[in-house]
This record gives sequence, structure tokens and C-alpha cells, in this order.
Amino acid sequence: MSLKKTYAAPRLSVHGKLEDLTHGQTSGSKLDADFPDGTPFGDLTFS
Repeated sequence: MSLKKTYAAPRLSVHGKLEDLTHGQTSGSKLDADFPDGTPFGDLTFS
């Protein structure tokens, strides 16, 4: 007995224009993740 699944092609769902979806977003002034709470964005150094 074969247990093959049928192929279902992916579908694209349109949720609106990119400009509308990203409206009002900013980079902010604080960071998270690997930095301590409250680290100002300007205190970063890149190497």
C-alpha cells in the first residue's frame, strides 16, 4: 500500500500594498536581543 501525499501548489495571499503594511514603522532608539536592556542605538560599534 502506497502512502504518497498529493501535491498542493503554494498560493500567494495578498494582504495589501507594502507601503500600507509598513506605514509608521521606525528603527527605534533602543536595541534588544544580544544587548543589555536600554542600550541606545548610537552606542553600537561595527567592525
